[in-house]
Amino acid sequence: MAVPMTPESASKPVPAPPPYSEQDRIWDAARETLPSNIEEKPKLIAVMGPTGTGKSTFISKLAAREMKIGHHLHSCKKHSQHHEKALLSDVGRSGTDQVEEVPCKVGDEYVILVDTPGFNDTHRSDTEILTALADWMKSSYHDEMILDGIIYLHAISDTRMTNSSLRNLHMFRRLVGNHNLKNVVLATTKWSVPPHEDELRREKDLTSEFWSTMMAAGSVVERFENDAASAQRLVKKILRLDKKIVPKIQEEVVHGKKLADTEAGAYIEQAIARLQKEHEEEKQTLLEEVQRARSEHNLAMQKALEAERERLDKRMAERVEEQRQLHMTTNEALQMRINKLEQARQAEEAVDLTESEEELAQALFVQGASTIRHAPKVKRGFWHSRWKCQICKERKTEKQGLWTCPDCKHVQRNID
Repeated sequence: MAVPMTPESASKPVPAPPPYSEQDRIWDAARETLPSNIEEKPKLIAVMGPTGTGKSTFISKLAAREMKIGHHLHSCKKHSQHHEKALLSDVGRSGTDQVEEVPCKVGDEYVILVDTPGFNDTHRSDTEILTALADWMKSSYHDEMILDGIIYLHAISDTRMTNSSLRNLHMFRRLVGNHNLKNVVLATTKWSVPPHEDELRREKDLTSEFWSTMMAAGSVVERFENDAASAQRLVKKILRLDKKIVPKIQEEVVHGKKLADTEAGAYIEQAIARLQKEHEEEKQTLLEEVQRARSEHNLAMQKALEAERERLDKRMAERVEEQRQLHMTTNEALQMRINKLEQARQAEEAVDLTESEEELAQALFVQGASTIRHAPKVKRGFWHSRWKCQICKERKTEKQGLWTCPDCKHVQRNID
């Protein structure tokens, strides 16, 4: 419902509409020209790899906009102004800073690049990242968005294969499944010009050792040379394939498995168990050192050790919570996301609602739903005619504007 014009509102300047960007043109052209048949929809390609390998740079070379790129020790947060907004990353695909769909055009082909987080993120646990990725996989499958292939990036500038990089590689194998490796491009990034001798040596180590099994299963190796032509060459490798893939993790969650029962989830749980054992041993050592500091009346050392023990207790509690999340049922995970969304809304600055929106919010409250002060804006998938509830992921609607899901009572604003 339009807001009535008042003398006060009439005196306010009307903000200029945002400029019509090249990305807007691509999205609009895709909506107008693409038929509904799944085989003729845009190609869908996931970009994966550890944090800091250049996924955002790679996508920026193909997309009509810049991606947020991190250059610090802590991985980049796309919504760093408000930490509460990061909580929304677990809910749905729209607006998430975990999994993002980026449209681009390669030659005559419309392509959706799926920007995914690495499993060495400094702000989120591996369990949270796996949850976000699994949610996207499940939702995209039900939307008939089937992957054509995956580009896995590795920085050739890394002087060695770190534990973090190796963990990402192991997770990648479990997420994708060996039967899908023919649709994978293994790409090295951050090459010097011209390439250094040690970079060539690292490339040989990758192909002869770490990637050899995947190459034997059909994966191809390429170099991303930090330009658009190089990025397009990698994408075209996948565009020439005639078979789509359903990654292992997607197959598992679609069939109703808990994360702990998936191959990737089991790998994370094993890692958590190892960390818990290390934490217990570290805690015992700290307790002995605290006793020694007390006996020596070293108050400064005692205080420092107590602070370290508190930090360790916090990390141990986080591991327990991760393990609990892995074993959640779908309904429990849904309730957790609802709670996080509510917490994020309550922390945000209250916004003015139109009179009709206030009435609807009051009606929802009377029906038992939470008071909604700020319904999140949701864009529909760029070839879809309907919007999907970002909480239950099941109910869809053609209604634009403020809408309440009749199943879970979530309120959102559906926009184009």
